[in-house]
Amino acid sequence: MDKKAFFEMVRDEANSALSKVFDKVEEVSKVSGFKYKNHNLNSQVKDLKIQIGEVIVNNPDDFDKFPEIKVFLDKIDQINDEIDANNEKIKELKEKEEKEEKTETE
Repeated sequence: MDKKAFFEMVRDEANSALSKVFDKVEEVSKVSGFKYKNHNLNSQVKDLKIQIGEVIVNNPDDFDKFPEIKVFLDKIDQINDEIDANNEKIKELKEKEEKEEKTETE
């Protein structure tokens, strides 16, 4: 095999390999684009569900006919009560700490 034929064969193989690489890059970029679009669409759905939830929470009397929603609203009330109790404990601990600091400085 002469040099010219050898280099032509190498060039053809390189072109073939590059063509496959570019095809794969194009495929991956298209898939990534659709995945990105789906992520954005899923975010929109999540935001809409949050808005629906806020409407329900802010208007609980309108949803008394749905016992499953009442269960969720009751659970939210329980969680809010627990948050309030924890905030009260935090307040008490801070007040106790402040009293101890005052006692130490006197």
